[in-house]
Amino acid sequence: MKAVLLFARHFDDRCLASTRAAFHRGASEHGLAGERLTDFLMAVNECVINVLAHGGGHGSLRLWREDDGLLCEVEDTGAGIPAPALAEGSLPPPGAPGGRGIWLMRRLADEVGFVTGPQGTIVRLRMRVEPARRPAIGSGNK
Repeated sequence: MKAVLLFARHFDDRCLASTRAAFHRGASEHGLAGERLTDFLMAVNECVINVLAHGGGHGSLRLWREDDGLLCEVEDTGAGIPAPALAEGSLPPPGAPGGRGIWLMRRLADEVGFVTGPQGTIVRLRMRVEPARRPAIGSGNK
């Protein structure tokens, strides 16, 4: 099945709460619940906060439904993520500046991918939905 766009929205610090609420609603209406929903929300929140702090202060968030899960894409127009920040490793030590957001995203979402450069960054986060929780497309969930 082809991915179905559930919503797309631009965000900045003035609409952060409504962006989080819309994402929560979309993810919960399309099969995530409990700890899986909380984990996905936290991963996406880390990404959005990074956009506000390091990616130009504004961005766009899109959520898709796929056969077996949800895909979120967060995009900004910042200067890109430095390669050392993307290196997979252990949790940065206490007192180290930064590095925890990407570390958390990788542990909370099932899959995380980065496309980054001087024109901006796109982060894709994916979370599988258990078969029993997948609503049928067109079942009235919006």
